[in-house]
Amino acid sequence: MINLENAKERRIKRSNTDWWINSKAVVADNGLTYIGYYTDMGEIHLKELDAKCSRTPSRDVRLATLNCTFADEHNSPSVCVLKSGRILVAYTGHKVNAVKYRFTEKPYDVSSFSKELSLPYDGAVTYVQVYENTVRNEIWMFSRVDGYKWVFRYSRDEGETWSEARVFLNTDPGSAFDEYVKDRSIYVTELGETKSLFYFDVRKQTFPVPGGVDEQFFFALYGHPYKSMEHTIRSGIFDSEGFLKSCDGTRRELNLYQQDGKILNLSELDVVYQAPKEKEASSRLLDVSSTLPLRVAFATFEMDEINNPDPAKPTYFSATFREGAWQISEPICKAGEFLAQNIYDGSQTYLGGMAYYYGVGEAGYEEEFLNMTTADTNRIFIARLDGENRVLESYVSHNFGKKYEKEQVIRSIPKERNIKIWRPTVPIGAQDNMPVYWHEGQYSAHTGGWHCDTVMLVEYDD
Repeated sequence: MINLENAKERRIKRSNTDWWINSKAVVADNGLTYIGYYTDMGEIHLKELDAKCSRTPSRDVRLATLNCTFADEHNSPSVCVLKSGRILVAYTGHKVNAVKYRFTEKPYDVSSFSKELSLPYDGAVTYVQVYENTVRNEIWMFSRVDGYKWVFRYSRDEGETWSEARVFLNTDPGSAFDEYVKDRSIYVTELGETKSLFYFDVRKQTFPVPGGVDEQFFFALYGHPYKSMEHTIRSGIFDSEGFLKSCDGTRRELNLYQQDGKILNLSELDVVYQAPKEKEASSRLLDVSSTLPLRVAFATFEMDEINNPDPAKPTYFSATFREGAWQISEPICKAGEFLAQNIYDGSQTYLGGMAYYYGVGEAGYEEEFLNMTTADTNRIFIARLDGENRVLESYVSHNFGKKYEKEQVIRSIPKERNIKIWRPTVPIGAQDNMPVYWHEGQYSAHTGGWHCDTVMLVEYDD
């Protein structure tokens, strides 16, 4: 819980972050927090700040100005702080066939970023997500190509060279993916869109094993609420050796390193949320947990026959994998509204958002805290419209995610001010001093017409 009386507000002006990129904020072993963001001018930035001592100067570096006609929401940087202390930031432009990236030449030194490097792809690449696999001493990169393929690359020399891009999921029209959207295909035909699984959200998880620690990469994926009409949320795990695993630990045949053409079979994935067959039913994947137990945050809502969402119906849920199955919580609360209005590309279905937090504590001691399978509490942050106020709230479960109770109102802004709150984000390895940040301002997806700040409350030790 945040002590609102002692917390000091800090802002990053004109900053926004992507819905679908992880990790976008990290607490490194040096105790400093690194937040990647982009501006409404298409600039890529990295912010370094100390959430422990108010007298420590924060630093901000502009890494790139993307060649875009507008600052859409595919451009957020993914931040990875290697165990060597070097910082990697990767990002993409809009409909560009390359991932751009930069490294610091010195550990934890944001003033020492090298020149921009480019990693080519055979199609428009978006949603790049980078992590370090410390078990194999590799950097792993996941990204989407052409809207329907998900690809994997790795580097064994801290980004000097990269493997070829390997497709591990393909959901283009005419593939086996068709069988999952038969009931909604009339919408797809009318829209002239693919039936793709647009979103693949992955998180690195660290957990203790005899003699040390191991890592796994937990993911959830689903289709676009408006375009693909595939709303079943599925999940799985890639272990540190690249093998696909079910959430119960069962190893599958697929391996990220194999070059035999085998791709991910959706039937091998666990179903987190099975969307109803009614054509109006829809859902939004909102977060996946970076710590154990496995958890997925999402919202459900309905769309009428001309795809206009009803803002009175969106409801937030959390799903927890326990006792060998995905179990969905009781409804947590109503979202109250959609962020974008009168935009007919699916952006009108964006909600305030959710983010998980477990209380990691001091930086540099993450492994001791990350195996939370016996924890009896869990905190989740939610942004929503509550009557006449837009709020950021925390909710806590005391029964392993079965039910969540409101804990605290962190921010409340009267609706009449027309300032929206969205996208709460918990930095990986977050400390209690600064457990979450969020965005405040005007929101207009995919147009660059938004104007907002990143806002956080920090409880400094001094």
